[in-house]
Amino acid sequence: MTQTATFLKTATQAVEYENPATLQKVCETLKHLPPLVSVEEIEAARHHFYDVAVGKAFIIQGGDCAESFLDVRYDIIRRKVELLHEQSRILEAVLNKPIIRVGRIAGQYAKPRSNPLETLSSGEVVHAFRGHIINSENENDRAPDPTRLLSGYFHAAVSHNTIRHLPCPTIYTSHEALHLPYEASLSREDYNLSATTIWLGERTRQLDGAHVEYARGLRNPIGVKVGPTATAEEIVAILDVLSPDRVPAGKVTLITRLGHKRVHSVLPALIRAVQLSGHVPVWMSDPCHGNTWTTEDGHKTRRVGDMLQELKETYVVHRQLGSHFGGIHLEQTGEAVTECLDEVHVTDPDDLANGYTSLCDPRLSVDQALDIVREFADFVNSFRKEI
Repeated sequence: MTQTATFLKTATQAVEYENPATLQKVCETLKHLPPLVSVEEIEAARHHFYDVAVGKAFIIQGGDCAESFLDVRYDIIRRKVELLHEQSRILEAVLNKPIIRVGRIAGQYAKPRSNPLETLSSGEVVHAFRGHIINSENENDRAPDPTRLLSGYFHAAVSHNTIRHLPCPTIYTSHEALHLPYEASLSREDYNLSATTIWLGERTRQLDGAHVEYARGLRNPIGVKVGPTATAEEIVAILDVLSPDRVPAGKVTLITRLGHKRVHSVLPALIRAVQLSGHVPVWMSDPCHGNTWTTEDGHKTRRVGDMLQELKETYVVHRQLGSHFGGIHLEQTGEAVTECLDEVHVTDPDDLANGYTSLCDPRLSVDQALDIVREFADFVNSFRKEI
């Protein structure tokens, strides 16, 4: 692994701590704690992601935008896992192939921000909320605290332990590898042992940046978020760095987040370029981020119809180009929240405030998450009958 080189490169979204010595002490402690996942789990995931890349399996990945330490409770974790299990049963019945379940769970505690600082209504400038592993959402407790990394580890350990004791099929864990001191401290040789699979976000996938340098040395399946401004050259270049030998298939997962209006104008060129490069990644769609907007009263939200449309259009483009559409990546919860709009459950923007509990971006409620997967499955079934 290239950990030394990692910290010689620029890490976007880096957290500035008042006492770097405390951060170093915490990281040293983390290095000696037991791994959260095993090498065997990661190797099993590599095999499954290979099957997805070549069209023999499909992924459903979902969970909170930003996990809360307060939600590390048995019933909440159980409902998240049960939701993924039910979604996988819906998909398996139509796709007739194994469904791999991946949770945004047990580690999704850090969030990127466009601006590290925030100006309050009082005029006071404070740190932006960066997730519970960094600081508090409380405006009076925004100083980044290195000891929260230890809290993150132990909350993740409890979540992993809970998942393993639930009577459900295997759930792989995942999160964005945003805070490199934490990720590097939980890495051993060629494995990140904080999660089965990690991903790089739109803000951290720079070819010359520390996040890519860190990820390229790992055997874990690595995801890369791909927004509408990404060029074909950029995507092929990052594949060349993360998977220089082009094997195994599925080493890298490209997670497109384009917005439903841009799929047909952006995605075909990306797929063709990757096909010509010889790389065989997993192709997934995150229909959430490209369809986010803000209401007049300041609530971030998404329309389920827009997200479903992006999934449908993404599936069609892949079919037209002979590519395997390999998975769905959703921000969702097993709770009955009111954070996204639809035509049945939450129809009016004024209703969002009734149950908006996300720490960051809006999540699909349990009913919405099941509806969108069910309607996508119905669409796939109908599409295949027509051709």
